[in-house]
Amino acid sequence: MAKSDTGNPCIKLCKFDDAGMCRGCYRTRTEVRHWKRLGDGARAAILARVSPLIERMRTGAPSRKRMRKLDRKIRKLEKKLAKLRLERAEAAPAAVSQSASILRH
Repeated sequence: MAKSDTGNPCIKLCKFDDAGMCRGCYRTRTEVRHWKRLGDGARAAILARVSPLIERMRTGAPSRKRMRKLDRKIRKLEKKLAKLRLERAEAAPAAVSQSASILRH
């Protein structure tokens, strides 16, 4: 993108990481929300910051389809992890009471 181009860099992959950055266009939530109200200078500054990141993503990052597949796998693993944590939490009091009874004897 040229610096004078102030078009929206959105690629319709609006998922935000823990730091509040969009995984698709590398803008913050605030920048995404206020994009239409920003002046050309502010837009150009944001584009100058995110353009190299977007270009790197296009050349070396997985496709959207791959990203969706990875997101599904992550959700599945997170569910499995939640179940295992629940199982561990339920087993922990029993393990502690067994340890205490062994120490008493």
